[in-house]
Amino acid sequence: MLKLTFYQNSEGAIVGNLDSGDRRLLATTHPATIAAAIFALDEYELEVATVTGSIRVSIPIETEVLDPLEAIMASSDMGKFMSGFATFSRLDFANPSQFDTSADVHFRTAVHHLPNELVKLRPAEPAPKDFSAELKNRNQYIYFPDC
Repeated sequence: MLKLTFYQNSEGAIVGNLDSGDRRLLATTHPATIAAAIFALDEYELEVATVTGSIRVSIPIETEVLDPLEAIMASSDMGKFMSGFATFSRLDFANPSQFDTSADVHFRTAVHHLPNELVKLRPAEPAPKDFSAELKNRNQYIYFPDC
């Protein structure tokens, strides 16, 4: 089962850390990239753990688990990360709305950084020409794997 934990970077920003068993998969400050990674892994269950407690949730995050999730958040910043993650967990990253200009970048970034053998869902189209620049920009928010 996937597990989402949190820590603060040197600037005090919350970093979401995604593990599968004993294997670290991805750490980033952007909750959409974590949601895109879970989408790419084609997983539908997640343990969210903090120093305050843990809870298993289904993906996408349902409204009825928002209060229990809020109860285990150790800070308001962690709560903001989790709120964003809950919203992004509802996205179909393979078929985003035409008005969503960021979903594809988060999806491609997650797929780029995840272990190749674990990725089950990938973008159907080749990367746009500007993706390498977008990836370089997104990499400043990726803590694992090291960029």
